[in-house]
Amino acid sequence: MLVRLSLSVCLFPLLIACGGGGEAQTATEPAGLTASPVPLFPDDPGRKRLGALRYLGGVALDLDDERFGGWSALDVSDDGQRLLAVSDSGYWMTASLTYDGDALSGVESPHIAAILDEAGEPVSGDFADSEGLADLGDGAYAVSFEREHRIWRYELGSDWSGVDDALPTPIRTPLGTEALSNNAGMEGVTRIGDWLWSAQEHTTGDAPVHIFSRTHLTDPEITGNAYLVAMQAEFGVTELEADGVGGLYILQRFWSRDVGNRIHIFHLSAEQIADAANVTELHPVLLAAIEPDEMSVDNFEGMAIIETEAGTRFFLISDDNYNDSQRTLLMSFALEPRD
Repeated sequence: MLVRLSLSVCLFPLLIACGGGGEAQTATEPAGLTASPVPLFPDDPGRKRLGALRYLGGVALDLDDERFGGWSALDVSDDGQRLLAVSDSGYWMTASLTYDGDALSGVESPHIAAILDEAGEPVSGDFADSEGLADLGDGAYAVSFEREHRIWRYELGSDWSGVDDALPTPIRTPLGTEALSNNAGMEGVTRIGDWLWSAQEHTTGDAPVHIFSRTHLTDPEITGNAYLVAMQAEFGVTELEADGVGGLYILQRFWSRDVGNRIHIFHLSAEQIADAANVTELHPVLLAAIEPDEMSVDNFEGMAIIETEAGTRFFLISDDNYNDSQRTLLMSFALEPRD
């Protein structure tokens, strides 16, 4: 069932502030990362089709390092060779990706470093729950946090070497952010042109209300809009990604003890967003659903999308919640819509 939502507008300006000083923390290199192949359909490994997507391989990652796990947001370099991730315990991870042809086959050379606060100290406690990651261009990234709800900007450099010592610059969050519950904040952020978009996972009530807010990144005086988007009830938004032409890809997750994880990937077009002033609901298109009955699935919270010569490629990473009964899955798909 779809929830019925309406359109609203809010001010979401950028706050310019300076990062504090402090000594950078030393990051140690983990060793012994294993990447085990994962079929999309365990009982039918040759089956690759998933709605508008085609499976291009995946791996289950394991590393004997207490910092590893909880990966909640993801970015992949334009050439598809490297990944950047943040965890809900306040760590960065960079690593290299390997392929067998066009199929994702492994992850190598992981580097893990603490995300730093404005004083140059590792984030900790309720301040460490990083959930969203947006490439702002020129080596800058926005990271959204929940529990202590906020968005911080980090200058990582084009090679991501800044993960060891980058200090944050705060970005003002949407109006009403202070009312969000601890574990249901801005799990998705992405950039479209000069706008930063954020997605609220849930609001209070029986059904999730998905709020997508945007702020202008270069002119804090420009008012941003907030869009309320109708999607299936009982799912929460865990990631946003720009489609490169003004639209949004949306990652949604459902979990219950009896059912497990269900994952939906949606698309909201630029035309829908542009016409939003004339409608009371925005209805994204469902591209694919990953279901627990016959498929490999876990708590997918991170999504990255790149454009290659062969077309659009999706990457998903799961947050294992530091739970031995869950897995860190990294999967890759090609967008191949059927007529």
